[in-house]
Amino acid sequence: MQKPNMESMTRAPMEHARTQADTNCGERNGAKLIWAIVILLPFVWLWYRLIDGLRLEWASNPQYGYGWVVPFLCVGLIFRRWSSLKCAISLEGVREAPLSRKDGKFFLGSFMVLAFLYLPTRLIDEATPEWHAIQWSLGLEVVGLTLCAIYLAFGRLCLRQCLFPVCFILIAIPWPTLLEAPAIQSLTRLNSGVVVELLNCLRIPAIQHGNLIEVHTGTIGVDEACSGIRSFQTSLMVSLFFGELYRMSRLRRLLLVPSGFILAMGFNVCRVLFLAVVAAKKGVAAISQYHDPAGIMITLVCTAGLWGLAALFSPRKVPPLDATAYEETRNSGVNNLNAYLSVLRRLGIALLLWLITVDAGAELWYRTVESRLPSSSNWSVVFPADNPTFQSVPISANTEYLLRFDEGKQAAWIDADGSQWQAFYYSWRPGRVAGYLAKRHTPEICLAATGTRLLSGPKLTVMTVKNVELPMRSYVFSTEDGPIYVFQCRWEAGVGRNSYVEHESTRFNLIRGIWAGRGNKGQKVLEIVIAGVSGPDQASAALTRQLDKLVKVGEQ
Repeated sequence: MQKPNMESMTRAPMEHARTQADTNCGERNGAKLIWAIVILLPFVWLWYRLIDGLRLEWASNPQYGYGWVVPFLCVGLIFRRWSSLKCAISLEGVREAPLSRKDGKFFLGSFMVLAFLYLPTRLIDEATPEWHAIQWSLGLEVVGLTLCAIYLAFGRLCLRQCLFPVCFILIAIPWPTLLEAPAIQSLTRLNSGVVVELLNCLRIPAIQHGNLIEVHTGTIGVDEACSGIRSFQTSLMVSLFFGELYRMSRLRRLLLVPSGFILAMGFNVCRVLFLAVVAAKKGVAAISQYHDPAGIMITLVCTAGLWGLAALFSPRKVPPLDATAYEETRNSGVNNLNAYLSVLRRLGIALLLWLITVDAGAELWYRTVESRLPSSSNWSVVFPADNPTFQSVPISANTEYLLRFDEGKQAAWIDADGSQWQAFYYSWRPGRVAGYLAKRHTPEICLAATGTRLLSGPKLTVMTVKNVELPMRSYVFSTEDGPIYVFQCRWEAGVGRNSYVEHESTRFNLIRGIWAGRGNKGQKVLEIVIAGVSGPDQASAALTRQLDKLVKVGEQ
């Protein structure tokens, strides 16, 4: 009789147990993957909403063109701290100290408040994505929710490691208008003044007119992109990035920022001076051949200079994550990793459901509001080409790049009574960016850059021309040749008379979009400048007569 094989009898249960363990391990890994997706999905969506809203500014405003690289730099800085971050997670995973009630309540309460604030921010952002205050609100909410989640999941030490890389995205958000506009004007005038002095030292006669530089061959416009504000913002971003990349101390980072600004302003003056010399020698038209290459060269040289300064200021050795940091975190009272992940799962599910509710509700709200808007008459502008003095003014490539209009034309002529007229007409087809681009430039900003001074305005008058209601905002500016009268109309399809206000940038008017719709059904801008009339009343009367000839209903 054959004896039973005891080895095979014992091996079979062991293999079955191992197979069962592998199956259970696979199921656990699958469950972990699902939970990871559930936890990460709301945060991925929030970051997508933030970057998708900012890309309109990055693509249409040269001042913030550097914003395209900032998200990638944020990811790079995370990987730069990856070894310290893994060490921090390992330290937190072995913790047994209970969660501090004070810290827990603060971060949990902050998480809930920021999540709730996403509702009004989302509603306003959908209607007025160009409002910088709303862009900052959304950015702070996304960054705050991310940091709160990191703390609740991994503790204080991990929060410190991720704090700067996560907050670095804020450098790509446009400055508030109250800070940006004065900074642009001040730096532009400073830049122009320095260049004029240098030109005169080089025995090239030059005169400054506001932000413009006049040489014997013509007038050079030092626009916003060349004012120094873009150089300053780019240098600020690069300085902060290199300070984090080399893990500098706070003092060295503070020294690197003004050093970068001085470098940027110096190189920017060199750029404008070079272009002014080219204009004086070869004519203003020759600037277009050197403008972009000079800008790229200056940016590269300035970045290389900042890199060299950062390497000079950088510490010899990056301090490691040592036992002191561990003890400091241990004494702060943070729960173990599994308990935090349990909290984060619940927060992730709640946040995901909340985001679905808010975004779906916002889309439903605007679709309902816009479906009730009245239809508008289609109209366009036809300039008086039969006037003997009529001149069609070409639109510069820079203007086309900034405004991205679907139809645009400019012209100048002299009327029979001797008054001088300039007219600008731009039209945007329906779409998300229509209202965003149409609101970008106003006479208060654009004409101030030419050295004119605002005397009065805006004053709103809704004119009815061939059954089309045109909201005309009137201004009076002072120039060297006398006052000029400016009338600007920004017309939205489907918007009634009661929806227009004098100051479009007021907070109430920006919030008005919640009830008036997103302004994505089409936009038109008509701006007319009149000179050579005796007063505002005469200018308004002349405008009324001229609009009846210019506006054509039912034409494109």
